[in-house]
Amino acid sequence: MNQLFSPELIPDYMHAHPEYGVKRILTYTVYRFLSFAGKEDDTLAAYIKETLFPMEDALDFSLISDYLALDPYFCPIPEEDSFDAFFLYTAISILENAFDEFALGDELAIIDDLILTKYPVLGSVALDDSDIRLDALIGSGAEFYAVLYLALTRYPSALGSLLPQFGAAYHDSYQFTGDDTALYDFMDEYFETKNCMLQPFFVELSNTLVDATLGYYKTDLETLLATEVTGLLNGTVSRFAVQKRFGALGLTRLPDHDTCLALLSESFRYAALYELRSNLFDYHLEEDRLVTADNWKDTIRFHFVQYQHIYEQALDGFYAAVLSRKLLRAEFSEELKKLGF
Repeated sequence: MNQLFSPELIPDYMHAHPEYGVKRILTYTVYRFLSFAGKEDDTLAAYIKETLFPMEDALDFSLISDYLALDPYFCPIPEEDSFDAFFLYTAISILENAFDEFALGDELAIIDDLILTKYPVLGSVALDDSDIRLDALIGSGAEFYAVLYLALTRYPSALGSLLPQFGAAYHDSYQFTGDDTALYDFMDEYFETKNCMLQPFFVELSNTLVDATLGYYKTDLETLLATEVTGLLNGTVSRFAVQKRFGALGLTRLPDHDTCLALLSESFRYAALYELRSNLFDYHLEEDRLVTADNWKDTIRFHFVQYQHIYEQALDGFYAAVLSRKLLRAEFSEELKKLGF
């Protein structure tokens, strides 16, 4: 079984997030299908533009940024010089309308038509057949996500029995999760829980580590935004001096204050947990486990986390995130221009 496609992930995620779990998984599945299918057919993006957005002069990037900001799971990295960002926008838009009871039309039907037109054999099989063999149907990334889409939308009652077969048919190049969940998967395993980010003890643990780091430096997130972050983004921080030799750009147009604050907070939380994971890894065997969900307040000491590591990684992560966001927005704009928006 491939660790990047755990059969339990989809039902566990749906159960943990009843308000948006199904929609987010479907959005991600549709995006991945379009991305892979678009690499096989370079006319697909233009077809979708004319079919779904014939009257649009521009598309709002905030739809993408809001989707990505909602949850760390199912966040893809669109490739440059492709139409991936446009395909991500399309998937989000389609699923937003599909779950809107007041929306007109059924845009998901377009995905069904694409699948059945490009891969007609997939429409001729019943996925709830007890003798079905997914490895015989799936030979590419596009086919993997097409079959997963059909299972999610047409055969939800058979999903439980199909997921192990999806795991067996999965290939690393299909990029179902990548490394975006590795940290949380480790924490689930170490603390013997599920969905650690939803567990009160884990939220308190991560907040405690962040507060301790900020306290060590006698600062807070608001102060960092007003002081340290300014030098970080305009290129005056000394450890980034090497970038100037290869071309550097001072970042002065930041996201709004609340977005920056949320991003900085998330960056510190992730850095704190990453630092904790690095130190807990040697103690993850049951007989060596020193920190548990019940005793962490008494057993976590300075030697389990280095505040300097957390602080520097958090600020570097914030810088990288702001820069990546700008690059993604620029890539999205470039794709729209190519499509005639």
